[in-house]
Amino acid sequence: MGFAQLYYTSCEQGLSGYAGYQFNAATPGVDPQVLREIERFTVYEPPRSCPPEQVAEHPVNLCYSPDVGGVPVLSRVVSSGNDPSGRPGNYFAHSLVSTGSGAGPLPAELWEADFWAEAPVGDPRQAELAELSEAEVGPGPLDRSRTNAWVRRWPPEMVTRLLLAADAAVDDGRPLALVADSGSVAHWVASLCHLLVPERARQLSFATYCGNPDEALVHVVGVPPGSDTARWADRFTVYDPELDPLDRLPAPEPRAEAVAERLARLGTRRTASLWRRARPYASGGERALADWRPVLAAASLLEEGAPRGEDLLMVNAWLPRAVDWLAPDQAAALIHRILDADAAAGPGEPARDVPAAAASARPRTLVAAAEGRRPFRGPCAEAGINARALAAGAEPGAAVAAGPGRAVVDRTGDGPPGSGLAVGGPSGSGLAVDGPSGVGHSGDPCPGRALPGNGASAGKPAENVLSAVDAPGRAASGAAAEGAVAVLDHAALAGLQRAAHRLGGAGGVTERLERVMVRRCLDGIAAGEAAPAVAPVRSESVRAAARERVAALLDGDLGEVRPERAVELLRWARSGGLAPPEASLERYGRRSLAPLLSGARVPHPAARVLMTAHPGVRRGAAAELARLPRERLAALAAGPVGALFAEDRDASTAALRELRILGSGNRADLPGLLSRAVAVRREGRAGQGPGLPEYDVDEELLSRVWGTDRCPRSAVATLRVLRPGLLVDPGVGRWVAEVMTTPPGEGDERTWRELVDEVARHWLRNRLPDSGRRVVVEWSRVRPALVALRAAGDERGPGRMGAVHKAARETHPVVEEMARRLMVRMMLGWRRCASLAEALRDCPEEVFATYCEAVVPRLADERPDTATAVLLYQATGHEAMTGHERARRLEESVLSPAVGAWRRRHVARMRRQLPRESAGEFDLWLRQVCGARARGVFGWAPWRGGRNS
Repeated sequence: MGFAQLYYTSCEQGLSGYAGYQFNAATPGVDPQVLREIERFTVYEPPRSCPPEQVAEHPVNLCYSPDVGGVPVLSRVVSSGNDPSGRPGNYFAHSLVSTGSGAGPLPAELWEADFWAEAPVGDPRQAELAELSEAEVGPGPLDRSRTNAWVRRWPPEMVTRLLLAADAAVDDGRPLALVADSGSVAHWVASLCHLLVPERARQLSFATYCGNPDEALVHVVGVPPGSDTARWADRFTVYDPELDPLDRLPAPEPRAEAVAERLARLGTRRTASLWRRARPYASGGERALADWRPVLAAASLLEEGAPRGEDLLMVNAWLPRAVDWLAPDQAAALIHRILDADAAAGPGEPARDVPAAAASARPRTLVAAAEGRRPFRGPCAEAGINARALAAGAEPGAAVAAGPGRAVVDRTGDGPPGSGLAVGGPSGSGLAVDGPSGVGHSGDPCPGRALPGNGASAGKPAENVLSAVDAPGRAASGAAAEGAVAVLDHAALAGLQRAAHRLGGAGGVTERLERVMVRRCLDGIAAGEAAPAVAPVRSESVRAAARERVAALLDGDLGEVRPERAVELLRWARSGGLAPPEASLERYGRRSLAPLLSGARVPHPAARVLMTAHPGVRRGAAAELARLPRERLAALAAGPVGALFAEDRDASTAALRELRILGSGNRADLPGLLSRAVAVRREGRAGQGPGLPEYDVDEELLSRVWGTDRCPRSAVATLRVLRPGLLVDPGVGRWVAEVMTTPPGEGDERTWRELVDEVARHWLRNRLPDSGRRVVVEWSRVRPALVALRAAGDERGPGRMGAVHKAARETHPVVEEMARRLMVRMMLGWRRCASLAEALRDCPEEVFATYCEAVVPRLADERPDTATAVLLYQATGHEAMTGHERARRLEESVLSPAVGAWRRRHVARMRRQLPRESAGEFDLWLRQVCGARARGVFGWAPWRGGRNS
């Protein structure tokens, strides 16, 4: 690497060949475009406040830009008095044009370096300048020791704000105009460059003096004291370090402020090593200070003894992205370091270097959480800690190191004056509170907290505390401030878990991290917190342990887990791929949920969630409920509790589902209801479901479906449900036989016949009692005779009735009754008077009586059957019944009482239906039945029998 040299001034002989401002001497080969840009870049105008002849009092302008015509250029411009023509205001500029990679000293370090020329060459033969090597361009007096001393002169807050303003100017923010002499500006620029990362420092352009800042296209420009700066306030950040208050500088952005404040407090000597340590963690895309916030935090986290709390939080948020460029061992080390600090600050996984005896003293088990003990979160400022620090005689700006029973005051070496007291950390970095075996928290409830002192920053959080505040220098209100959370929250742990998964388990970090997450999640859930979202756990050992702990919670080993807690617990377990064994879910359903469900009219909302989302819980609860008395279980099944099992298909819930179907199903479709109940019961019995009866179909099931309605229709529907292969209780056969052997109600005769026909071809026939089988056999003999009687009609019917009487003789009473009813029904349909008269004469007395009973309602109806009345009137007078006792009985007990009570129009209708030749005879019969009242129908006498119409 080398530097081309250029001399520029007003002279009589130069490279232009004429007198005036020109390059007096130059290293050959510099691009003419670069020469023109340098000419404009180095224009110098002495301050108006200084007389022109006092050249020694004029400021020196060391100016630099990384892009002057496309190359970095550093120039030193000094006032040189009058030009050769005697005019004042001449100046001499010595410029260096970098021809290499840009390494070497920082431009600001070359202030007052020895190689700078003070005057142009006088001999034209010396106009060709040699290129300077890197060794020849040695630094000036502004090394890091000197800039560190300079920085320490000023309040850290001012250094922080100026550093932020310069950093923002590099990113096209407002340029910074420093009101100071050029020497002071040079010190400020060198200090800011030493605080910045070297690459960023080489991008910072500056000019230690400029008479007109509007023409200086640089990031930092020096303005002489006494200048009228009001005209630049709208374009520059103008600041006088000696006079202006801090609020004249822009309010900082928190992330950038955190970096700048750290750099300002470290000083320029220590920042060089900080940037070197941070470089391995950088992605290469960092530019502004804010971009370096997590990188510096990562470097500090691994290489400093006591981590800053904000560093832990920042690295935790940054690490999931950083694993793309970090080496696996680096990323794993960062995760371990975060977990170490987290373990030292609160409950959870012990730090890798914490003795087991001390770690075991922390309440980090599920038992503690289940018993209601909150996680360890000490207040920020405990009186015990403050008293110890003050008792030690701590002075402002001193750090206190306290061990068991001792307090030692120790001055920090490099820390800024008035930096306050810090708790925790190695010797020289703050107050270290030692516990048993050297553990960093024993007697004090909040290790790593700031102690209030008399210094400038008393009340500020210590730099090594796990804190939720991003800006470490923000005041906190001292002992009255709330304590920061001492442990990483779940979102932070989840981010680390994602990073650990991408590392593939390097360094055992996945197992350790997931162990912390599982323990903390379970403690929180047991203590009443909501279940956090969790990624699937990959460590097999952690998965196994987590399942065991979840199962222990569900089993009640650590205390009762209410349904709302169980919902959170199982939701978390499922999302993490940590579902407990089904046996544990079933035990929880059996021991915890079933008693709640059996004693509640409306299930708890959490119980609904558990029953819906977890089949194992549902099975266990159903198995326990099935042990209840059948009637109690039926009442539960028909209500909201039963609805929880309605859509299940497991055998364990079959008893509840069956009773729910029976209790709340569609009663308009009883055959379908029975069929569904049988299917559920059979399905449950196949899976050995609890609480189910011994048979697929029994009398209890039929009673729940049909109630007391034991009619042929219900029996037929039941038989059609009884498919082969069902396990049927013998009582079902008795139930069907009872229906068959009971005479059906009026109008159910046809259904009864269908029932007997159904039984005759059904596989249940052989399981009927003797009475049922007898009905089937005897009806099979009577039925053909009845069919033949129907086929014979009223013309040949009387001749067939004997066969029916013979077949029905000495049969089961219900068969005899049904045969009798059917014969009467067929006789009621006959319309031949002779056939009816013959049948009524010759039929058994039971048939005759049944016929009379069937005819009476027809004739006594509001609209009487006059055709049947005419047929009976003719039959009683037929020669087949002339003089027969049954003709008299029909007339006296059936026909005469009915006709005598008719209305006139009904009697008239009957008379019209008789043959004409029988009209006179009917009138005589009517007079005999009704007496004188009959004359009112067809003659002069008034009608007195029945109602007029």
